[in-house]
Amino acid sequence: MGVRMTETASLYGPATEDIPLIGERLRNLAAHHDALLSDALEHVFQTGGKKIRPALVLLSGRLGVYNLHRLVTLAASLEVVHTAALVHDDTIDQATSRRGLDTINAVWDGKVAILVGDFLFAQSAYLAAQLDSVAIMQLLSETVMSMSTAELRQYSSTRAHTVDENDYLQRIAGKTASLFGMCCAGAAIVSEQGDWAIQALREYGTNLGMAFQIADDVLDFTGHFVSTGKPHGNDLEQGTITLPAILFSDSLPPGSSLDSDLRNGRNPRSLIEAIRDSDAPDRALEKAAEYAGAARRALVGFPASDGLDCLLQLTHHVVDRDR
Repeated sequence: MGVRMTETASLYGPATEDIPLIGERLRNLAAHHDALLSDALEHVFQTGGKKIRPALVLLSGRLGVYNLHRLVTLAASLEVVHTAALVHDDTIDQATSRRGLDTINAVWDGKVAILVGDFLFAQSAYLAAQLDSVAIMQLLSETVMSMSTAELRQYSSTRAHTVDENDYLQRIAGKTASLFGMCCAGAAIVSEQGDWAIQALREYGTNLGMAFQIADDVLDFTGHFVSTGKPHGNDLEQGTITLPAILFSDSLPPGSSLDSDLRNGRNPRSLIEAIRDSDAPDRALEKAAEYAGAARRALVGFPASDGLDCLLQLTHHVVDRDR
């Protein structure tokens, strides 16, 4: 479920009216291909998503020279990267739906999904190249490598039922936080900000991404299906152990049967309910709040502006949201 327009306007302030331009750019990417590819691209771009990555690009760009066309190009490139990663993730997980929409592998098959994901990664690079910036291309390459490495780490961790906080933090740093950091730092480059601002905004985005993903993993246990679009404990059902489960494990006495089940991939439904009823989700949110605080501190030194106010507001929203 996408963010409602009234909420979007409140969250994204001066970027709100420009965000739809990115969706329009994405939909245009589906045109002028053979029928199968066009149909698959139209399908995958149907969902509006949370809009937070495009908003981060536009709001970060407002701290410098606001060149809307170039910022929309960057935001579209990064949304395509995100979409490509989701297509591949859904194929690996054999997921049949995402937020109420059938996945590519469910509508067609896994082979089509992998090829569509490959095309999207190439499309992202093509869009980024239009910005004629070596720094952007280098940062994009680093980000995609981080995302791919983290996905491999998650695959290994899932197979091994790894219950380790450091392993988890490294996973989400690559899968989610690296792209948030790219959105903000890339926008700083495009909007002609200096090296200090580029680094500060990358630090902001990275920490915001960490807070966002931890909160998302908490919602996997505590959120309502109508808001999140997925059943409780979906990650744990798939074998992915996230921070609430790790903190729950840490609170158990040695030899606990629940801990044994978690480390051996047994009885996920019983574990999900036990984790949901414990204090582990609240403790995980405290960790998310720490990262959100680090994101706020990274913005110290920027002059006051509407864009800065929204970036600061997002550090609270990502922890407190219900979807």
